[in-house]
Amino acid sequence: MPTRKLPTYYNEHASILKSKNLPQKLQGNIFKYLSYREAWARIKQAQEQNFFLEAVTLEESIITDRLICYLVVTGALKRARELHQYPSFGQLIKTWSLLHGAPISIQVKSTEFKNLQSSVDRWRQQRNKVVHGMVKSHPGKATDDIVNFLEEAKVTAREGEILARAVSSWVKKSNSLKFE
Repeated sequence: MPTRKLPTYYNEHASILKSKNLPQKLQGNIFKYLSYREAWARIKQAQEQNFFLEAVTLEESIITDRLICYLVVTGALKRARELHQYPSFGQLIKTWSLLHGAPISIQVKSTEFKNLQSSVDRWRQQRNKVVHGMVKSHPGKATDDIVNFLEEAKVTAREGEILARAVSSWVKKSNSLKFE
């Protein structure tokens, strides 16, 4: 695979990037690599600085991207003309679960998942709760305690990072197809 130089405008805009020390020569899908590198750097920094909702949204983006890639490559989904035309996160998880059949068991760092599909779906439900729940309440009723909400968001961000790594790892290992 040919090596390509990093586009010069990345060096010119380094101050807005969270991922630092970019390699000057890259192989493969450079822009996908740079997007993922930036996303992981932002997830890390968001959690360190208590911006849990940013971490959660980026984690969902990574999981969704990997599932779309896997499902398109396996033929379970047709390649959409526009990104917004792919099924919802919940539907992607359902299609993945039906396609794969058996629960996926995988270990990432010190966390073992006995059923990766169910773990991702449970996290999706928790993600919905934290992304939409900070100020939502019944009319005239108080919201949940903000400190409890932020603790829940923190846990969701931490779990989402592990799940995003697990799904990415599984997709990479699941077969020898090129996913980029």
